[in-house]
Amino acid sequence: MTTPVLVVTNAYPDYEGSYHGIFVERAVRDLAGRGWLSHVLVPRIFKASRRRENLPTHTVTRFPFPTKEKLLIEYESVPVFRLSVLLCSGTLAAARLVLSRRCRLIHAHWAFPAGLIGLAAARLTGRPLLLTVHGSDWRLARTRGGAAALLFARVARGASRIISVSKEITDYLLELGIPGEKVFTRPMGADERIFYDRKSSPAGQLRAGLSIISTRNLLPLYRVEDVIRAAAETRERLPGMALTIAGEGRQREELEALCRGLGIAERVTFTGRLEPQQLAERLSASRVYVSASPAEGTSVSLLEALACGCLPVVTDIPANREWVAHGENGLLFRPGNIEELSACLVRAAEDTGLAERAAARGPEIVARRGSWSGQLELIDKLYGELMTR
Repeated sequence: MTTPVLVVTNAYPDYEGSYHGIFVERAVRDLAGRGWLSHVLVPRIFKASRRRENLPTHTVTRFPFPTKEKLLIEYESVPVFRLSVLLCSGTLAAARLVLSRRCRLIHAHWAFPAGLIGLAAARLTGRPLLLTVHGSDWRLARTRGGAAALLFARVARGASRIISVSKEITDYLLELGIPGEKVFTRPMGADERIFYDRKSSPAGQLRAGLSIISTRNLLPLYRVEDVIRAAAETRERLPGMALTIAGEGRQREELEALCRGLGIAERVTFTGRLEPQQLAERLSASRVYVSASPAEGTSVSLLEALACGCLPVVTDIPANREWVAHGENGLLFRPGNIEELSACLVRAAEDTGLAERAAARGPEIVARRGSWSGQLELIDKLYGELMTR
């Protein structure tokens, strides 16, 4: 017997090969094995996306709004008109699905716009709301304040339970006066069935120089250009340096041109998006994982790299410090500081002891508090609690 749940999300794979919101797809598939039948509701961003999908483990409904085939995260300023249409269209679609599919509860990924839609549908239908705050929603509320902060607080207060993916987000929720007993801190997690240490020695079978990998999407907010510039500065110290950029996005041509302009195109490989198994193999073949993103909730990419035994070189921000201790199991640099990032890459190449500690500690850290199975268990538990309300 299965229990129907409405899952409202900002992102979900739009078409075959799409990487958007892939963890949401993975979650609803795995939760089906625990007796939850998810009905996913997501904005229809691309014309190539199917309006409806009936899959063995869940259904997908994409509701229309004027998108210009552009992801919400890619807008530099808030598209007020488009967002207003999205909220109205999404709320009607959500209420309709709850009633037609007899959903017992609503789970919203991201506080807005999905959380606003979920809250409105919850109030219209009397269903409880579980909210997962991922990072970009909290970051918008914290940095812009004003209406964004007010809307974030309204959704958080209206939710019956909240999953926060990092301690920093949890602290912000508590500052808003959200009762601590309804907030649960747990990252989305690395799938331990796929991401684990395949290295044949603590530091791995390493080629001469330094094998570096970036697995962030090629979008401005992840600042992959900083990684490329820092790698270029290391070429004299590290003649064997090789950089793999395993991601996809609208900046790809621009970043490839940057590599050519800096004279390191022959040392950089752009793989495009990789399937999880391929990505895990690439991570395990790399000594260093690098990310220059200036803000995070908890980066699943970082957790996957730790699980595979990579030495992480990441920005010195609270979300990363929850997982990386400078000089102990990785290296930290100030966001935007190319010189510091370059120095960290050189040290990562030269400090074998650090690489060995990272390879030993990373998988243990993820297994203890950053696994995918831990996130599934938490969602399953909270769904069960909300069913009894």
